[in-house]
Amino acid sequence: MLRCIEIPLVLPNQRRIHPSMGSVFHGALMELIAPDSAALYHSLTLRPYSQTVYWDTKRQAAFWRIGTLTDDAYERLILPLQTVDTLWLQQKQYAVSLKGIQIMAQTSFDDLAQRFIKAAAAPAGVEWHCLSVMSFKQDGRYVILPDIRLFYQSLLQRWNAFSKTVTLEQDGLLEQLASHCCLTKYQLRSQTFSVNGSTIYGCDGWQRYQFFGYDML
Repeated sequence: MLRCIEIPLVLPNQRRIHPSMGSVFHGALMELIAPDSAALYHSLTLRPYSQTVYWDTKRQAAFWRIGTLTDDAYERLILPLQTVDTLWLQQKQYAVSLKGIQIMAQTSFDDLAQRFIKAAAAPAGVEWHCLSVMSFKQDGRYVILPDIRLFYQSLLQRWNAFSKTVTLEQDGLLEQLASHCCLTKYQLRSQTFSVNGSTIYGCDGWQRYQFFGYDML
C-alpha cells in the first residue's frame, strides 16, 4: 500500500520552517525509529519512502509530509511517530510539536495500474509542483534542472522495486516515455539545501508537460 501522510508542525519561539530542514527532520526520524530499521534504510540506495517539510501559504502552517511505498515502511516509520507528540531536532537543539498524523491519500500499485490502464481516455499531460528544493543525482553529480527522463527513471525504478505484481520493464520504455513528452510551460528558480552539512544546489517551482503518442504509451 502507498500512503501520503502529513503532520502539522508547531515550531518554538516563532521559528520558521524552511525546505532545507528536510535532512534535519530525516535525521530526527532515524533517531526515533528502531535501530534495525534505521540501519536498514541507511544501507539502501533506493528507499521505500520520501519526506519533506514545507510552509503552506494557503493554510499558513508548517507541515511534514512523508510518503511510504510499502506497508513495511509505514509500520517502521509512521507507527513510531504515532507514539510521540514532539520531535527533538538534534541539529537545531529544540523540539517541534507534532499535531497529529493525517493520511492524505492511500492506494496500491495494483489499483494504480488498473485505474490508468483501464481509463476511458489517455491523459493529455501533467503539471507538477515541487513542495521543496529538489535535485537529481546522475553519474555521481547533482543535476540542478529537472529532466523528464530522470523523473521517469526514478518513478520506474521505484515502481519495479516495490510493486509485487505489476511491473513495467518493457525494452526501451524509459526512452519512449521521455521522447513523447513536450515541455510547454514552466516557472523554476535556483535554490540550495543541505545534506550532512554540505550545500546542494537544486531548484523549486513547477513544470507543465504535454503527452503525445499512442494511447497505451
